[in-house]
Amino acid sequence: MAMQSVQTFMDSPLTYFGESITPMHSIAREELAELQREAMIRRFAEHRQSIEMVRKLADRLDVSAVDKFDDIVPLMFSHTAYKAYPPALIDNNRWDLMTRWLDKLTTYDLSEVDVEGCESIDEWLDRLETQTPLQIVTSSGTTGTFSVIPKDVPITIEGMHIWKNMVFQTFGKEPTEDELDPVVDVIWPNFSEGRFGMTRMVPWMKREFTGGDESRFHPLYSGAMDTDLMFLANKMRAAAAKGELGRLQLDPKLAARKDELIAMQQRQMTEVPEFIARMTNELRGKRVFMTSTYNLMYSLASAGLDEGARAEFASNSAILTGGGAKGQVLPDGYMDVIREFYGGVRIQEGYAFSEHNGVHFACEEGRYHLQPWVIPFILDPESSQPLPRAGTKTGRFAVYDVVNQSHWGGVITGDEVTIDWDSPCPCGRTSLALEHTIMRFSEKKEGQEDKISCAATHEVHNEAIDFLREFQS
Repeated sequence: MAMQSVQTFMDSPLTYFGESITPMHSIAREELAELQREAMIRRFAEHRQSIEMVRKLADRLDVSAVDKFDDIVPLMFSHTAYKAYPPALIDNNRWDLMTRWLDKLTTYDLSEVDVEGCESIDEWLDRLETQTPLQIVTSSGTTGTFSVIPKDVPITIEGMHIWKNMVFQTFGKEPTEDELDPVVDVIWPNFSEGRFGMTRMVPWMKREFTGGDESRFHPLYSGAMDTDLMFLANKMRAAAAKGELGRLQLDPKLAARKDELIAMQQRQMTEVPEFIARMTNELRGKRVFMTSTYNLMYSLASAGLDEGARAEFASNSAILTGGGAKGQVLPDGYMDVIREFYGGVRIQEGYAFSEHNGVHFACEEGRYHLQPWVIPFILDPESSQPLPRAGTKTGRFAVYDVVNQSHWGGVITGDEVTIDWDSPCPCGRTSLALEHTIMRFSEKKEGQEDKISCAATHEVHNEAIDFLREFQS
């Protein structure tokens, strides 16, 4: 295996596979496994030196090198690791300590970042991004705290290229120029800026999808998704769920924005569906790209069909949906309703999470085929021990992403998945795939906290306790 090939695979898998999704998902499993293993060995050696938390954990577990896939599992972080900071640091504007906490989780040196005078989450994130190559991705923070994932500019751009290739290319044939460089109108039922999830990729989406014509980008809101408001919303929601809303202590400046938040949430309930309905009508006959969640797309499609209406986009348009039901129960056949309303257009389903790179797209059999740079694991839900990579296994999903350069690639998710390790998918793709049914363990436990048992979780928790002691001193 050529050294250059392994390094290219690690740093730019799209280059390695010639910008085509067909070889990407046609590589023999044995060949891919060896490529992944070699990349894992190299990336671990890099990150053991450059990420303090990985080095501490490896030293504690006496791991100086990895060889087999399962060797990496004890070093994996729980997905909660990126929000394991003491919440008091945010409440008290201790952005110096927040920076030192994040410094332990990234390959970049944050010790010289100047946070003097920061008074909000967004100000802090702005400082990090103007003074370093970081492109922070934040989670929705539905538990009252939010994740701070230290991605960087190169992987954000690579992620956008991955999206473009997967959305517009067709597996089984070489991509055309039109598929490699599509020019489309983008319907974006979201904010046009922000750090939450997909909004992070908007600047590159404008460049990659519209041919550089920003008038083709149609956002619901032209402003940024405010991280501080999102933090406030979820902190209030978490306190309300515990019956503690009346005792909630808020920063006065944040508390003053409570009415602004309530007004925004009320607007969104009507403005999102109205926006998509209007865009569907205004862009009739045009080539478009649109992405939204299952529940929203189903409700719009169902309402449209009830009125005898259908979307009529150009046939080479592309629609991406996914993201779970967001607490709503979707009826059987919901995808059939969506496909009927948007008839004639390719509609794809995707599965992803912020801690790693790339969306895993569903094939015509309904399985989510894993991108080749993501090494999958099925863990025992209670012990987090890896289950054998053979037969059909159901358990906790974990991955090691060899493309992650700015932060650690090993993450244990909160999702229950099923993988058939042996049988090839009838769709013709050779890549391993998740069965379509994916459930969060927190939903299975009816709202009880999903506790992940792994060495890294304890290590990260201990770090947070140390920080809290330093803050209190």
